Amino acid sequence: HPRAASEGFRIENMQAAAGVGDLDRKSVKEVQSFIEHQQQIQQIQAVVGKITELCWDKCVSKPGKDLTESEKNCIANCSERFLDTSMFVVNRIQNKHKAGGQ
Repeated sequence: HPRAASEGFRIENMQAAAGVGDLDRKSVKEVQSFIEHQQQIQQIQAVVGKITELCWDKCVSKPGKDLTESEKNCIANCSERFLDTSMFVVNRIQNKHKAGGQ
């Protein structure tokens, strides 16, 4: 679980790993925040890959030269539902992050 990994990633470990013992606390926190953000992006990309696979498997029964209208509609609907859900999740994460940072 990426969150658990980031929680265990202490400032001292980061300074030692980077070989920079003289980074100020603010700089280290900024780097930690960047790392957490990148982990969130990776998680989202993994989910996008998974939903693409799921929509394809759900909607395309026989891959051919072209998609049928039914397959196109199914993929569009499946993708739209996913995008709506993803935007909800991203906004929730951002709002939670903002609330925690203030």
